[in-house]
Amino acid sequence: MKKMIQMFTGKWAVFIVTALACTAGAFIFLESKPAKGGLHNDTAPQLSGMPVTVQTVFYSAYPARITALGEVNPLWQSTIKARVDGPIVYLNPKLQSGTRVKKGEVLVKIEETAYQAQVSEDKKRVALAEVDLLKEEREAKEAQKNWERSGLKGSPASDLVLRKPQLNSARTGLNAAQKALALSKIRLSYTKICAPFDGVIVERHVSPGESLITGDKVLTLYGMDTVEVAIHVSAEQLALLGLNLSKGNREKAPLLSGPDKSVAARLVSTQQNAFWQAQVVRDGQRLDSGSRLQTLYLQVAQPMAQTPPLLPGTFVRAEITGRKVADLLCLPETALTKQGVVWFVDGANRLEPVQAKPIFYGNGVVYIHTGEKNSQKSLRIAVLPNASFAAGLLVQPRQKERG
Repeated sequence: MKKMIQMFTGKWAVFIVTALACTAGAFIFLESKPAKGGLHNDTAPQLSGMPVTVQTVFYSAYPARITALGEVNPLWQSTIKARVDGPIVYLNPKLQSGTRVKKGEVLVKIEETAYQAQVSEDKKRVALAEVDLLKEEREAKEAQKNWERSGLKGSPASDLVLRKPQLNSARTGLNAAQKALALSKIRLSYTKICAPFDGVIVERHVSPGESLITGDKVLTLYGMDTVEVAIHVSAEQLALLGLNLSKGNREKAPLLSGPDKSVAARLVSTQQNAFWQAQVVRDGQRLDSGSRLQTLYLQVAQPMAQTPPLLPGTFVRAEITGRKVADLLCLPETALTKQGVVWFVDGANRLEPVQAKPIFYGNGVVYIHTGEKNSQKSLRIAVLPNASFAAGLLVQPRQKERG
């Protein structure tokens, strides 16, 4: 009897659980059924084609711009060396790295006693040579008079009679003594080491109490009136700028006679978030043996007076703008694939690949030439092409938002 009750109770428990489950399922089904005319209405239009972000571009003329990287260097930089031997007797307090000095300012003095003595000795030799020359000139005059009084016809058999060789020797001796004196004075002047131009001391190589010999380094000096950047460009880039530097046209090349004011240039430092106006002043007039590129030189005057100062050693991006190039399209760099293809979207919203030629680049944009006529006023290009693109593929164009 007890077993029958347990079996009966178990069946009722299963029945109750099953009933509750069915009720819950029916409730969920009724709640999830869409209302008539809702989002899942079978009559709603179905979207077709791959969503693609597009941008409208126009054929136009754009100023050519080339960019290249370079390092800022002073126009004048010099490692000054000793020209005479001797102990150091004076060091200018300014002889420290980072100090500005003026042209002609004395920075180091070398013991000059021996060089002053040499100057005095050479002065004495000049004086003696002058006396010898005066004597020979007097003797030559006497010899000429004696020859005339002798009544002999013609010229003497030897120049020694009229003392011409002795006179020439005296003159040569005086000339040699004078040049020796000039040289000793120059060597004396070398005992004072001066700044050859206005600049900043970059490195000092001497200390008090040292002795110098000819050729020893004393200091390294950078001129700060002008800095220069050398960049390497191709012949095509030069042509874009309108600078024809071929051998047959160098007389007309503006770079050879000074800055070309028709070409705008600036130097940009991404680290400092700053830029400086520059001038293209000349070309290297040769090709680099490794890269086969030509060198252009850009200069900035008074770099320390700029805001911020343009310091030597700064790595910059040179941006040079030249003449306008017609029939170009300006589009984002992302629109140009690695294979050089741009995907256009035609009037039927289908993709059309075009092999494009990059002419030059800008800030995040590329200027291309498609080789086609600009009969259409505007074109739509896919901003972000991907590997699934195919010619004739139907797409959903979505205009790129500005900004």
